[in-house]
Amino acid sequence: MAEACTPGGKCVPCESLDKSHILSKEQIETELNSMKMWKIKDANKISRSYTARNFQCAMDSLVNIGKIAERENHHPDVHLTSYRNVEIVLFTHSLDGISPNDIALAKMIDDEVEVEYSPKWLKSHPEAN
Repeated sequence: MAEACTPGGKCVPCESLDKSHILSKEQIETELNSMKMWKIKDANKISRSYTARNFQCAMDSLVNIGKIAERENHHPDVHLTSYRNVEIVLFTHSLDGISPNDIALAKMIDDEVEVEYSPKWLKSHPEAN
């Protein structure tokens, strides 16, 4: 596998990536073992879903995700439905697959974005604590 992230975990420009940067299913599963909120989606993406306490909390989390995405120049698909249900979908668009950039960005989101979850949702998703 070719490296796609710098030693500090920062994303590298996607235009410098090629198909050799796509992670195998086994590599993705190994990474996701320590990232309990993330799941494989449609075989070529990873996603994280949650229900925020309210609309403002959902929007605050999306704004903070957007700031990280801009800083890293690697942008997720984000979805807000029913005013507080959030889904973040990561894949390297230019490769139509999951690269180390996606794993790095997911880890940054986990480490840097504080989400105020719905208490009811949190009760059934202890992995979010």
